[in-house]
Amino acid sequence: METHSSKKMLADMSFCVFDLETTGGNQKKDKIIEIGLVQIDNLEVGAQKSFLINPERKIPDFIQKLTSITQDEVEGAPIIDAVIDEVLEFIGDRVLIAHNSSFDIPFLNSVLERLGRKQLENKGLCTNLMTKYLIPTLMNSNLNYMSRIFNISHQKAHRALDDAIATAQLFLNYLNIFIEKDIKKINHLYYPKNRYELDLCNFKKDTSEHEEIVAKMKKIFAPFVITVKGQNGVILFSFPCTNKDNEIQFISERIKDLEWQTISIKLSGPILEALIRFNHSFNKMDEADQDEAITMLRQNLIGDGTKEELNAEYKEELQKIKQADFVLMNHLVPEQYTIYPLGALGIRQGLIFRYPGHDKKLIQYINSKSNRKKAQKLKEIHFPEMLQELVNLYMAKNLRQERELMIFKDSFALKNKDFFFTQLDKFIEVNPNKYNYPEAFI
Repeated sequence: METHSSKKMLADMSFCVFDLETTGGNQKKDKIIEIGLVQIDNLEVGAQKSFLINPERKIPDFIQKLTSITQDEVEGAPIIDAVIDEVLEFIGDRVLIAHNSSFDIPFLNSVLERLGRKQLENKGLCTNLMTKYLIPTLMNSNLNYMSRIFNISHQKAHRALDDAIATAQLFLNYLNIFIEKDIKKINHLYYPKNRYELDLCNFKKDTSEHEEIVAKMKKIFAPFVITVKGQNGVILFSFPCTNKDNEIQFISERIKDLEWQTISIKLSGPILEALIRFNHSFNKMDEADQDEAITMLRQNLIGDGTKEELNAEYKEELQKIKQADFVLMNHLVPEQYTIYPLGALGIRQGLIFRYPGHDKKLIQYINSKSNRKKAQKLKEIHFPEMLQELVNLYMAKNLRQERELMIFKDSFALKNKDFFFTQLDKFIEVNPNKYNYPEAFI
């Protein structure tokens, strides 16, 4: 990986991270009450400045409560006219960074316009938008949460300098990610979509070595699905890898034998989700690959035994699964979870939700899917028989061990919601998210 030139390219850039606290969100009427500024040079946090600003009007009570900035504090502070030159000098011609640049930059420009000053012409980047490009399945991108999952100190939320410092640290995390993923063009910082997702990496035949691909697989910290494509995007091979040495060896040998053009590796989090993704490619593989894949997965996920022996061993659990309606599991992202209807185990049929936070959304989803099933409108997802047997046995084994999966009937969630959420709390307590994503990434 040629990260040296990527690092130099980004190290040569200068940035100014800033945050505004205001009396409200109306750019025409509301006023700035605090500005925080942080310079970044050579991929390091540099000079910092902050200003309390007298808005010359009353700060609404909810803003005082949100920011902890009181009316008394700003009474003796300078008005914006007195500090704007110092602010602009500190920014200079640096690239502007904010966690919600669509608010902060236009708001600052509206102030400059009111003062009869020239508006900023600096290029701008939004770490909030960047987050959504790099971690597309993330359902919460506010600065508090991002600081928590990247282990960034952020003790005074909604204070301008503390927010700016936290944003600077988040941005530096992202710059290091771009370096790790060998960014080639500055323009990619502004438009990173479909290029630098943290749960995905792609290889092209003409630019990737076999050893590089194998080394990448060995470093991956969570289950993943590898998909190998030939000419015109035809799927040649796929496998839901659970990080076992024999699986990586199997994949390595198949890649050597295939006339492939592109290879993609996508993190899945729970193994069941990897199996669900695998189903989309399974029928496109050679029968020999199908058989070897199922044999290896059964051995690694379930254990030794014939089909008849395993079905007999897990007879009770298999019957419970047959009678159940939903399966719920951790998502790759911390504090997020995924639920699927058992009769429609397809990526597009599932729901990713936050918990706590999306309690109502979860119940609405369960109710909606249950009603569609009763009306025979729930689109079933077909699994080839050997893959379906593997999935059922894997779920049965986890059901017996009370780990990784929560399997239940719709009535369990809909008839006594309080008890359902109590059981969900217990499930989460004994099944913590173990993937360390997105701090760890491909």
